[in-house]
Amino acid sequence: MRARITMTGGEISNRWPHIARYLRVDSTGWVDDDYLRWYFANERVSLPCVDVAAAYEEWADFYECRLEHRIDELAVDHRKRTLVACWTEDMTYCIRRCAAYARGEDPGEPVPMSVRRPDLEATHRAIVDEIIARLDADRQSPDAPGRYLRRAG
Repeated sequence: MRARITMTGGEISNRWPHIARYLRVDSTGWVDDDYLRWYFANERVSLPCVDVAAAYEEWADFYECRLEHRIDELAVDHRKRTLVACWTEDMTYCIRRCAAYARGEDPGEPVPMSVRRPDLEATHRAIVDEIIARLDADRQSPDAPGRYLRRAG
């Protein structure tokens, strides 16, 4: 996923040394990350492994940093902001659980977002409800293209 982060390649290498080779900065400041390539390159490493744990922590920090750098872009669209915030919260939570496992720790039982971040979950739920209500209203319209579709369930 691409994101505009105002950092040079050198700054990225200094901040995230374990994952820097999986973060590519182009000349305009956009950063492409390749978490999946990193993951598959490290999936067979024997655990516990401090380097893998440190890399997981760096991935979590990178995704949080990327969200911070997108504040202005996301300020104009609350739906997109919520979607990106939910994705980032879930991703960083899972990555930090993986980091604990890579350190040889037991990360414990997973905690759902509704418990970790009830504010974010409530906002997400309200957006989904709003979209469904709009789709239902559109479906009732005689000119709606999906008026012949049936609701599942």
